[in-house]
Amino acid sequence: MRYLLILALMGMDGCSMTGSSFNTARNDFKGQPLSAVEVRLGPPEQEQTIDGQKIYTWFKGQALNQCTIHVAMAGDVVDFYQTSGDPNICSPWEYRPA
Repeated sequence: MRYLLILALMGMDGCSMTGSSFNTARNDFKGQPLSAVEVRLGPPEQEQTIDGQKIYTWFKGQALNQCTIHVAMAGDVVDFYQTSGDPNICSPWEYRPA
């Protein structure tokens, strides 16, 4: 079920998680506590539990040009981090794998 959740969140993706290679470690929160994400993004604006997994959501930008950030937890650490929305707004918040 966890993978279905991740696939559903990826389906909402409007920002590319590939592209520029600058600062490839940026926003690599996997395995870190939620507090590490909150240092970067502030407190989450939404919290929900889906199939026992906590999902936290942040909204950056404005209503017409918005970036939505989803963080799925595995216990007390980040399991999944994803941005979706306007690429220009999402750019500073994207996770860019090496």
